[in-house]
Amino acid sequence: MTMPKSTTDDYTRTSDKPRSTSRSTTALQVPLHFAIHKPGCHFESCCGVCNLFPGVLLIAFSQVLVGSILLTLILTHGPQYDDMHKTPTTQFISAATGIVLSGVTGAGALLIIVALTENCRAMLVYLLVATIVWLGLVSLAVTKIGRACVRFKDAPKIKDEQHRLANLACVSGLLTFLGALLYFFSIVVVFSFYHFRYVRRAILLHENECE
Repeated sequence: MTMPKSTTDDYTRTSDKPRSTSRSTTALQVPLHFAIHKPGCHFESCCGVCNLFPGVLLIAFSQVLVGSILLTLILTHGPQYDDMHKTPTTQFISAATGIVLSGVTGAGALLIIVALTENCRAMLVYLLVATIVWLGLVSLAVTKIGRACVRFKDAPKIKDEQHRLANLACVSGLLTFLGALLYFFSIVVVFSFYHFRYVRRAILLHENECE
């Protein structure tokens, strides 16, 4: 004899269907964190990228400190700096350097505020500002190196003092390019912190599913 189907069995079967579909949708929406790192079901075993908060604060304070010091030097020694780059009339190099250093200092102060308040939208604003400042640094470095290299073509014709200024201008361009590389590295670190910090809720949800 066949047993009659109970209504409770039908109810449990129908109730299991949406749960299975919800689990399949959550399985498809796995955070990008787990596509790169496989920490399992324990947040403590996560990679060190998730704990970059002290590094972000160090980057922010370093940007404010270095930017303000170099900006002060440019403001106090602007004519000598322009004379080194052979722009004493227009003051192009010192003005451009001052603008870029002001951007570095302002971006560092913004990063301190963002890191302490943990505002997601403000972090996006910082990343946009930092990208613009980085492009300014690269353009300034290319301009400095280009002007110095052109002057080295006439090295046999110029005097010793002018040759020394040309060397200083070349070193200034190379240091600016090195600063652009370091600033790009800081942007990568801050972006990594931003990404992995704000998918933490998704990671915790994943842990709850594992439990």
